[in-house]
Amino acid sequence: MLFSQSKPDDIVGVWYSPVKEGNVQIFKSGKKYLGKLTYLKHSVDNHGKPILDVNNPDKEKRKMPLVGILLLTEITFDNKKNSWKGKLYDYDGAKGNTYDSYLTITKNGNLNIKGFWGLSFFGLNPGLTLEKVDVE
Repeated sequence: MLFSQSKPDDIVGVWYSPVKEGNVQIFKSGKKYLGKLTYLKHSVDNHGKPILDVNNPDKEKRKMPLVGILLLTEITFDNKKNSWKGKLYDYDGAKGNTYDSYLTITKNGNLNIKGFWGLSFFGLNPGLTLEKVDVE
């Protein structure tokens, strides 16, 4: 269930997975929103080196650490649907694909992200739910 009406900037902030495995910072850039991976619990390998984005389809980006990559891009607010839409980069998959996505804020204030390929009812997963970090 959604809030009665979300505002476009409601997604701005730092969101974390309920099991505290990672953080995504969503920020505004021009008229769109972006989401950057800012924390990953297991961000280094056994030798203390950063885990790289090895599945990225762009060979040059495969050398980049996962922490700092843009997971969410081209995010815009759809006032009629009371949700956001954009692109979700799946760094954890075997191919590093980018999917269309819908983002909604639930009744309890969590951010639900659902990625899909083609038609929205062919979702990748039941969705990813993130909780907002309170920063004062």
